Amino acid sequence: MIELNGIYKTKIIKGMKPDESNYKVVYMQDNLLVCEKMDGYMAGTRSCFLKEFLIDPDKPDDIYAPFELNKK
Repeated sequence: MIELNGIYKTKIIKGMKPDESNYKVVYMQDNLLVCEKMDGYMAGTRSCFLKEFLIDPDKPDDIYAPFELNKK
């Protein structure tokens, strides 16, 4: 379960380099999250994600985003 003030990693988008940064959930509304990047490049910046794009600790094997990028 994704919770307010929890720290999570983003799911992997097939076709892109994985983001190994940690994100802290600072705001939640329904399926929308505002997260603050905790480390790495641009630490402290905020981003919006849908819940389905963060790795849920209750489902640790579900690490891939629900789509993949196709390179042309």
